[in-house]
Amino acid sequence: MKNFYKSQLEQQKGKIVWMASYPKSGNTWFRALLSALFYGDVDINKMKTDGIFSSRYLFDSIADFDGRLFDEEEIREQQASIYSHHVKFSQRLEFTKVHDAYILDRNNKPIFPKDISHKVIYLVRNPLDVVASFANHMNTDIDRSIKTMNSDMAYLAAQKNGLNINNQFPQLMYSWSGHVNSWINQKNIPVEIVRYEDMKRAPHKTFSRVIKSLGIKTKRTDISNAIDKTQFDKMQKMEKKKGFKEKNAASKAFFRKGKSGGWIDELNKEQALQIINKHRKTMTKLNYKIPKL
Repeated sequence: MKNFYKSQLEQQKGKIVWMASYPKSGNTWFRALLSALFYGDVDINKMKTDGIFSSRYLFDSIADFDGRLFDEEEIREQQASIYSHHVKFSQRLEFTKVHDAYILDRNNKPIFPKDISHKVIYLVRNPLDVVASFANHMNTDIDRSIKTMNSDMAYLAAQKNGLNINNQFPQLMYSWSGHVNSWINQKNIPVEIVRYEDMKRAPHKTFSRVIKSLGIKTKRTDISNAIDKTQFDKMQKMEKKKGFKEKNAASKAFFRKGKSGGWIDELNKEQALQIINKHRKTMTKLNYKIPKL
C-alpha cells in the first residue's frame, strides 16, 4: 500500500466502509478503483478490499462453528457480533462488499453494527440496464431476471434443501427498489450514493467525491491513474487472459458490456414496462429518466 494512503487508513482502523449494491451495479468496478488507488495497480482476482459480508468462511473462522449447522435467522442474529469482533484486529479502515439489503435480525437489531460502521457507499444503476447484466451473471433469461428484481423477497445464494451449503450465506435483497430504499432510508449509518451512470460520465469527479466523503485525501494523479487502470476494456482483457473467480461458471463473461442505456436493445416494451411500473418511484428519486414507451 502507498504510504500516502496507509497512514490515513490506519487512523480509521476498527471501522468498516460497507460497499452496498444490488448485483451488477458497479461494485466490482468500485473495488477495482480502490485497489488501484491505494496500491497503484489492480488484479481482478486479487482485489485489495475486504471480502463480502455474506462470507461463510469469515463466520466459521471467528465463530469456530460450521455455518452450515445454522438456519438463516440464527446466522443473521450473529453477523453483527462476528464483524464487531473481526474488526477489532484490523490495522486499517476496511472496505466490505455487501449484496444484502439493510435488514434487522429477529431481535430488531441491525445486522450492520452502527459503532463499527464508517460509512455506506451505495452503488446503484438504472434497473433497466441491470436486467440483462443480472441475467447474464445468473445464467438465466431476461424474464427470470425481471421476476427476481420485482420480487419483494428475492435472495442470492438461497438455501438448498434447508441448508447453508454455499460459500456465502443467503442474502435477502428484497426487490430492486426494496434494496435501494433499505439502504438509503436507514438513519444509523451515513450513506454516499454513487450512480453507475455518473461513474461512466464523470469518473474523476465522482470517484474523487466519494473518496473525499470518507475523509481520505487523494492526489489528483492517483485518481486519474486508478481510472485509467480500471477502464472497462482493460478489465475485460484481464478476464479473458486469466479468468475471473467471481464469475458464474455457467456464464460466458463477467465483464459483458459495461454500457449505460444498453437496455433499449435488450428489452422489449413489455419487459421494460414491468421494471418501470414496479420501480418508477425509486427510479425518479434517483433521477433516472422514465422513458416514454
